[in-house]
Amino acid sequence: MKTLDVVVVGAGIGGLATALALATDGHRVTVLDAVKEFSEVGAGIRVPPNSSKLLRSWGVDLDSLKKEISHGNRFVDWKDHSRILLAVSFDDMPQRYGAPYYFLHRADLVDALLRAAQTKKSNIAIKTNSRVVEYDFHRPAVMTEQGVWYTADLVISAEGIKSSARAAINGAAVEPRDTGDVAYRIVVPAGPLLEDPAIRDLVTEPWATHWIGPEAHAVGYPLRGGELYNIIIDVTHNTDLGEPVREGDWKKQADNTELVRRLKDWCAPVRKLCGLTGEYLKWKLADLERPLQRWVHPSGKVALLGDACHPMMPYMAQGAAQAIEDAACLRAALAAYGDESLVKALNVYEKQRAPRADYITKNTRVLQEWWHLYDGPAREKRDELMQRDDESNPIFWGYSVRKDWLFGLDASKLLDGEDLKIPNLPPMPPQDASVYKTAKDARL
Repeated sequence: MKTLDVVVVGAGIGGLATALALATDGHRVTVLDAVKEFSEVGAGIRVPPNSSKLLRSWGVDLDSLKKEISHGNRFVDWKDHSRILLAVSFDDMPQRYGAPYYFLHRADLVDALLRAAQTKKSNIAIKTNSRVVEYDFHRPAVMTEQGVWYTADLVISAEGIKSSARAAINGAAVEPRDTGDVAYRIVVPAGPLLEDPAIRDLVTEPWATHWIGPEAHAVGYPLRGGELYNIIIDVTHNTDLGEPVREGDWKKQADNTELVRRLKDWCAPVRKLCGLTGEYLKWKLADLERPLQRWVHPSGKVALLGDACHPMMPYMAQGAAQAIEDAACLRAALAAYGDESLVKALNVYEKQRAPRADYITKNTRVLQEWWHLYDGPAREKRDELMQRDDESNPIFWGYSVRKDWLFGLDASKLLDGEDLKIPNLPPMPPQDASVYKTAKDARL
């Protein structure tokens, strides 16, 4: 296999995973990022088996990290914490899919990626304070704001949702779209939860607990061996009591006053978690207004990866996992076709990855609709459908065929035939029950 010089723009999880994947095959990789030093938002991340097994294969040391192994996804009534609507066990993940499902602190995962890149891969160079301001899609090359050009055989744009290369690669601008929801990301000490007999099991039994209710839901799980508890609270713009995140911004600092007021009628565990918070970050949730026409520039030398081409809401906990899968598939396509044609390799990468990422993105919208229903007939129908192990179940993981499709993929192998088949989408709630039926899309 021909050894390539590769430039990766962006040193997030997707960019670092790409560097590790390609360096494993001997390619020389330069990673460029605008940050002066690496620092990550103090929040949790779920690392499912379809990505954790890939990271291990590239030399990422997950064993030494403080982490939890997920028992599964548990869905709970917003008013009554004792009312479990559905519990999907993940205890069989290692046997069924080849790796556990982890809860990690995001900063710990990024540190593990950086350590692997810096200590195990001599053919990776990471350059900070190197914001890319211009692409030459035909050389290919990129220029940083210092005026330094980096030329390569292949350039990968892993810049995130506001990728500066996306419009040129796609052939038309596709703007980020406000989804109608905002997320509060919070990490609190686990001590007060452990001291409360009514809710200490939130820490001692590591489920991803989803409290689902009208125009909002919360997801919580323990981190760092039970030292911390991570909670994400997502609410619609219509019912968010705090100051909106400003136009053009992605996040803002907030305090817990607005959140306590917003969730004052929810069950005691959610109220207690909100009361433990001090200041935290509040994020807009966005995806793209439509799927891209292309992930690969017509020159066949520059491609998109991760949130640059398929940003998605966090409701499937698959955003980072899909970027890691992208990296694995890119590596496999280059290994299979790179000597023959770089253009062909990149087109195979796009054809393998785009349908899967689009399907998962659509499923985040399905979950958004069902989780946020008002109490009433549609919600009662949802609760009944959640008990079925068939494609009518609106909860993605509640149908074992979809769950196997999601977690069972080995993205390091190229697919063909039946293996490329995408499951049917779950149903949507009746249109007149949607809390988003009058919402208008907005560009960010």
